[in-house]
Amino acid sequence: MMRLVLAALLAVLASGVQAKPVQVTSGDHPGFTRLVVQYAAPVNWVMGRTPDGYEVRLPDGAVQYDLSAVFDQIGKSRLAAIWADPDSGALHVGVACACYAMPFEFRPGIIVIDLHDGAPPAGSSFEQPLDGGTSGDLAARPILRPKPRPGQKMAAADPVTPYDWTALALDETRPQTSGPRTTAGVVPSADPGLEPLRQSLMAQLSLGASQGIVDMILPKAQTAATTEGDPSVNIHLGETANLVIRQKGEGGAALTALGALCIADDRLDIGSWADDSPVADQFGPSRSALTGEFDRPDAEAVKMAVQFTLNLGFGAEARALLRVFPGEQPDAVLWASMAHILDEESDPAPAFAGMSACDTAAALWAVLADPDVPPGNDIQKAAILRGFSALPGHLRRQLGPRLVGHFLKVGDFSTAVSLRDAILRAPGDAGPDVELMQAAMEAAIGKPGAAQTRLEPLTTAPGPAQPDALVALVEQRASLAQDVSFAQVQALEELLKERRGGAEEPRFQRALVLAYGASGDFEAAFAGLAKAPDATAGLWNILAKTGSDTALLAHATIALDAPLPPQAKPVATLIAARMLQFGLSDQAARWLGLDDHPPSVLMARVALAQGNPQAALATLAGDATAQALPVRAEALRQLGDEQAAAKIYASLGKDDERWNAIGRAHDWIALASDGPEPWKGAAAALASPVADTLATSSPTIAAPGPLAQSQSLLTQSAATRSAITALLTAVKSPAIATQ
Repeated sequence: MMRLVLAALLAVLASGVQAKPVQVTSGDHPGFTRLVVQYAAPVNWVMGRTPDGYEVRLPDGAVQYDLSAVFDQIGKSRLAAIWADPDSGALHVGVACACYAMPFEFRPGIIVIDLHDGAPPAGSSFEQPLDGGTSGDLAARPILRPKPRPGQKMAAADPVTPYDWTALALDETRPQTSGPRTTAGVVPSADPGLEPLRQSLMAQLSLGASQGIVDMILPKAQTAATTEGDPSVNIHLGETANLVIRQKGEGGAALTALGALCIADDRLDIGSWADDSPVADQFGPSRSALTGEFDRPDAEAVKMAVQFTLNLGFGAEARALLRVFPGEQPDAVLWASMAHILDEESDPAPAFAGMSACDTAAALWAVLADPDVPPGNDIQKAAILRGFSALPGHLRRQLGPRLVGHFLKVGDFSTAVSLRDAILRAPGDAGPDVELMQAAMEAAIGKPGAAQTRLEPLTTAPGPAQPDALVALVEQRASLAQDVSFAQVQALEELLKERRGGAEEPRFQRALVLAYGASGDFEAAFAGLAKAPDATAGLWNILAKTGSDTALLAHATIALDAPLPPQAKPVATLIAARMLQFGLSDQAARWLGLDDHPPSVLMARVALAQGNPQAALATLAGDATAQALPVRAEALRQLGDEQAAAKIYASLGKDDERWNAIGRAHDWIALASDGPEPWKGAAAALASPVADTLATSSPTIAAPGPLAQSQSLLTQSAATRSAITALLTAVKSPAIATQ
């Protein structure tokens, strides 16, 4: 009985493993649509033609397919349908185009099927049915439309009779009897099986109403004049031009996240609002006939004038035209927002809010209007690049640096490079703003030298870009802890005076603080931090790397009960190392504690300086690097284990330190036998004194008399004195060695 139960359990487990469905995914590419079938293991597969497409069979047995994600990324222009035959288990691929399939095995167990446009290659084995016979060429399928019901007339004026979906809810007391339709509308069927459909319709209609797509009209008062052609309750879908119905995964979003309709490309085609003729030739005609009879503005003429002005990049002038010549202009709000964007001004009534995810040029203007829009899926980068490339050259140069700056800020270098290339394709001189943009790109990709090469000529050339170039150069040099000249500091001081109280004051104040630090005036730099707190991290970087000992001691020696500046964390280790050189081990320990991952060798050195060799050895446990071994040896020396320290010095090839340690261990025999001079001579004198020599002399030889012994002592003393003198001459004292 137990065997049967075990066999049944194994069968259930095996069927559960085998029942895992095979994932099928897809993707659209230029000229072909790709299907990827991911089997759990290598399979034997064959593919052939069917009347409406292709089929994939597995001779070894059928499997279950997960087709839920097939149409997430593609439409139905090539792949019409995909299903698994319930009887044979074959995977059927329905084709809706004049195209052909070309499968291949990407790797064992992964089958790729590409649906290519055009005719199949001659002799393709995949065009033959698996069961024999022939199949005709595939062709594009016609668009299927519903047929009218029997007896129904599809009048052009009234093609569909409105459906009174609220009649039952609004008139619950009315009896539900059979008979002709009344003026109150059609009563929905009372069949309980339709209740899920009704609930789904109500949910979808409510969602559409909340997004502004569906307009629900309340019932009118019933009157005798109400006829069947004038229903009291109906559902109204707005203009059909604004209603876009797509399969899942087809095309881009027609709505923003807030439910607003994306602005179409033809309403934002600013490049077509002027031609290639000279501006002087177009200016006069664009301003002619702005008013007509009775001095009333001509809407079409005003439209042409405003659009031409926007094409030139003149935002304030375009807004002035809209104020002076008011009238019915459906796109006046769009033009006003574009005018503010061109002038780099805040828009009181932004028309492009939330449209950064639209698949139209509206995404471009949305990012320009709000440079702080978050990165990721909220930005339709393809639409931005497409819209930007369609701009005339002068607008690309005008708007491009701002747009590139946004993508550099969020770290999207590939999009920034694409935008830069679109700017540089425009004929003519790119101008200083584009040079500033390219310098920012060079700095962002780790080429500070190239960035400074672009900036330095701009800082001395008169023009509107000179102040921005100077700020950028100072910030670049400060980030690398390079010096800033006194003349550049003076220039920044004057530029800051001109911008007091303006929007640019914080940026120039920050640059001046960094310039003070990079020029060595740390007193003025730290005094200016109150007005430019965002310069704190940069100033500590300069102080740690280039500040004098006096400046570092003045500003980095902080009271033990005062907190350390968190902005200095990136250079905390460097400050700690310099504090240790000054002998300030407690300050060094505090700064080292600011680092999240301090280096173990520096931690051990600080512990030694604080008289804690045990902590130093614990910190260096398992660290056998060339930097750690000398610190370990010093810790052992402080603990009195000179022999262990001598072994470490020997492994490092430091003979002087090794023999010094052996000497401190009083190992005179080792020094006398293998030590270098003058250690060897001094150790030999200590290892074999006269008394020992006399005591170990042969008993058959008579002991020398007092005079002989005295003479021997004098000789030994002279030799010892000579060895000690030579040793003192050769070995410096510790005080001298550390100076």
